[in-house]
Amino acid sequence: MTDGRARWQWVGALGVGGITLFLCYLRVSDTEAVTSDGSAIALQAWDMLHGNWLLRGWDLADVTFYTTELPEYVLVESARGLNPGVVHVAAALTCTVLVLLAGLLARSRATGREGVVRFLIAAGIMLAPQHWPGAFVLLLSPDHIGTEVPLLVLWLILDRAPRRWYVPVITGLLLTWVEIGDPIVVLVGVAPLAAVCLLVTARELIRRRAVRGFELSLAAAAIASVALSAVALRLISAIGGFTTVPVPVVLVQLSIVPKNLLVTGEDVLSLYGASLSGGQSPAGMAFAVAHLAGVALAACALVIVLWRFFRLDDLIAQVLAVAIIINLVIYTATTLTGTGYGSREIDAVLPLGAVLAGRLLGGAIARARLLPVPGALLACSVAALGYGAAQAAVPAQETALASWLAAHDLHNGLAGPESNVVTLDSGGRIHLLVMSFRPPAAPDAYQSKDSWYYPWLHDANFVVTAPPGFIPVVPQAEILASFGRPALVDHYQGYTIMIWQKNLLAHLAAPR
Repeated sequence: MTDGRARWQWVGALGVGGITLFLCYLRVSDTEAVTSDGSAIALQAWDMLHGNWLLRGWDLADVTFYTTELPEYVLVESARGLNPGVVHVAAALTCTVLVLLAGLLARSRATGREGVVRFLIAAGIMLAPQHWPGAFVLLLSPDHIGTEVPLLVLWLILDRAPRRWYVPVITGLLLTWVEIGDPIVVLVGVAPLAAVCLLVTARELIRRRAVRGFELSLAAAAIASVALSAVALRLISAIGGFTTVPVPVVLVQLSIVPKNLLVTGEDVLSLYGASLSGGQSPAGMAFAVAHLAGVALAACALVIVLWRFFRLDDLIAQVLAVAIIINLVIYTATTLTGTGYGSREIDAVLPLGAVLAGRLLGGAIARARLLPVPGALLACSVAALGYGAAQAAVPAQETALASWLAAHDLHNGLAGPESNVVTLDSGGRIHLLVMSFRPPAAPDAYQSKDSWYYPWLHDANFVVTAPPGFIPVVPQAEILASFGRPALVDHYQGYTIMIWQKNLLAHLAAPR
């Protein structure tokens, strides 16, 4: 088979596979309800699409997604408008591209049977997110998983580009671009690349007394990207663009580490679709057991890289292995493990581990003609993906409430942390503002825009409190202390809607 024909076969297979994966992932994403995180990103993208490209007046989270998922959301919204489906489409696109990139990076320069086996091992490990909680983390709101898309592109460039002066330049610029959107790149991109390049250079100096200029240039470019991204963020803020709200991360006490290790292990299993925690159907449990094979392959590949670290002539494998170790160590040793669905903080471990498994083990499996191994893995993953896609779709969390408010001519009001979901559900026709009601009531300056709260621009005359069981519950006493008694109180499906005959925005304290 000629190289040209083989290349076109790969292109055709990737195209057909990508379309199929996207449609399946879209169905799996639909089984999870859109939350405030995805809604906030959708509203930011909508503002950008209408000319606010610097997101002036926005207070974003510590992870801005400004150069990662936000451009993707802008493209999706330009095609289908503002609605909850944007979150599902963007998630499906991200996951599809990520699986294909992981397969290509695992394949590297291998051809023929070995190239196919490498690709299928990596793709098979990642193919089917667990119905819960894997799909919630990997196929819904933007988290760190989308950051791995440009990083895998960078690793592909380093894997296949010649050792020329412009490669470190591209590396530094691409790392800078991604760091603007997500600072976790410092842990899973910058630090591993710089550390490996410096270690390789030190080894060569000791053995041959020669300086490896290319590796030193890569390390310098990676380190420089941290400063460049910090300057870029300050510049954006200085010219009137968005500001960020940092989230403190501190080390835990040594006595907490064993507990965190257990949490880390469970989170890794959930990312690989192998969580055996309760609440799953028999079929879901069977698929989880099958996915343990993927965990074992990734773990085996990681051990091989670490064991042969200084004998391995594979910069990419070394970088990915160090990235996994750094990510897991930081996660285990800090308060990140106590942040709810914390596995999002280590979701890079999934694609990186899958790439290592295909890259390190694919050749041996192909040479030993153990094709049933990747075949069985792929078959189980395909079945698990079909099972996930067959689950019932779930509407966004506040869809019914948005319809009720519109029917009662209530368009601008105040609510708790899930406010953005109602705004997205209604396509922007209903606008609920995120509030802190602890007296005195004040805007919650997190994932919100300052001008929403200006009383000379907007008029908000009602407050919505969630049904019992929602976290956090807003005590009505705090609302009454800030605004006085409402003119009317109504109820809908456990929600309480208090309505005043005045503009509540005029009675707010300074933003918190």
